[in-house]
Amino acid sequence: MTKILTNQSIQLNDVVEVGRLSLHPVSGATNRFQIIDTRTGQCLGTVEQGNNHAHQIELFWGKGGFMALITSPLGVRYFVLPGARLVLDDLELVLVGNVITTNVDKAATNIRPGRPQLHAKQATILGAGMATRFERISGDSTDYSKPAVPLVGKQSVIACIANSLTAHGFEHLIVNTYFKPESLKASLVQSKAEQVDFIDENQPSGTAGGLRKMLLDPAYQDLLDLSQPLLVVQGDTVTDVSFSDLMNIHIEQQALITIGCQEVASKDVDKFGIIVTDCSDSDGKSGQITDFQEKPNTEEAKSRLGNTGIYIFSPQAYPLIREIYSELLEKAQIQAKANGQLVPTEVPFDFAMDLFPAILKRTLEDSSMGTFWAQVVDGYWSDIGNPSQYLESIHDLYAGKVNIPLPEHPQRYYRNGIIFWDGAADIADQEKAFIQGNVVVGLPFIG
Repeated sequence: MTKILTNQSIQLNDVVEVGRLSLHPVSGATNRFQIIDTRTGQCLGTVEQGNNHAHQIELFWGKGGFMALITSPLGVRYFVLPGARLVLDDLELVLVGNVITTNVDKAATNIRPGRPQLHAKQATILGAGMATRFERISGDSTDYSKPAVPLVGKQSVIACIANSLTAHGFEHLIVNTYFKPESLKASLVQSKAEQVDFIDENQPSGTAGGLRKMLLDPAYQDLLDLSQPLLVVQGDTVTDVSFSDLMNIHIEQQALITIGCQEVASKDVDKFGIIVTDCSDSDGKSGQITDFQEKPNTEEAKSRLGNTGIYIFSPQAYPLIREIYSELLEKAQIQAKANGQLVPTEVPFDFAMDLFPAILKRTLEDSSMGTFWAQVVDGYWSDIGNPSQYLESIHDLYAGKVNIPLPEHPQRYYRNGIIFWDGAADIADQEKAFIQGNVVVGLPFIG
């Protein structure tokens, strides 16, 4: 939805709920408007632009919440979140909210040397998500996929994951892509891995869709060494977890599947997939998985172990995965025939919703199938599910809480809590932008 007002050109983009945002003129100010949440009547901030209309202004309410996107004549993208102020020429934007800082629940990491792992060279990074909660920072406004957005200096989120994997002995990386794949592939050009392969999906296939294709699609079956375990990492993860330690524990436990997990604060259990174990390991937390809870409220949570999205599959699990998917597809085909619908040749396949519940049922009914293990992992772990989490993770990184090397000249990328993508700081300085609070200053991806 777009509103054009006298002497003011502002786009209201309410992708979740049309009409959620409105503009009310401020009495006595010609070009100054309050931004109103029509559902609550709350004032979200104010925006003012002079008569030259030099800057494109988009007020955006999506799945990740409210933010503003200011595009300057020089092409800079100012992503302004609640709790920020931007002054640029005759434009002033102020959004109500708290300033995002480092996560108080995250302690600075105490890195200890891990044992090298010699069990597997292959790992897959999940990079095919649409990232609707991450708009406008990724997507059409920048042409970046979420895993490809800059994290530290010139390095993207997925590049940092790839560097960590290769440091832990995973030399063959398999990455599935769907949304804005060019940016993702470009960010892995400098990867230190011996081999990087891509599964280019033409439609979303679920979080386990890439693994399913490696096991069942003839076009991709050569990618996976069926004699080795496979490590899986989400492409929107900021972490310095020791993948070597997790693999070694997986082998020692003779696990069929291992899920890496971390304790989360009680107030945050409703934000995560929660894993319940028999607490059979020496730490009193890790153990055989007995139940899953998807984002339970605090009172109902049986555990505080959050699923990190880091998984290891033994070769013995591969036939089971094929079997579970085939059963899921057959069920969908039978239902489609009964309803007179087009019979599908494939269906979405999700780790949390489809695969893991089926694996848990089988392992609880037959212990000889192997152990479905959950292991508490040390180190920093966060997902950048929305723009606020992205900012918080970068604040944590520059605060020294993450064992990822900082760039040689950090002030080019991070100043007073403001995040600059490569090259954006120089142009923002040229434009004499005054910035406070929760702002990302970016430039579009150019292939």
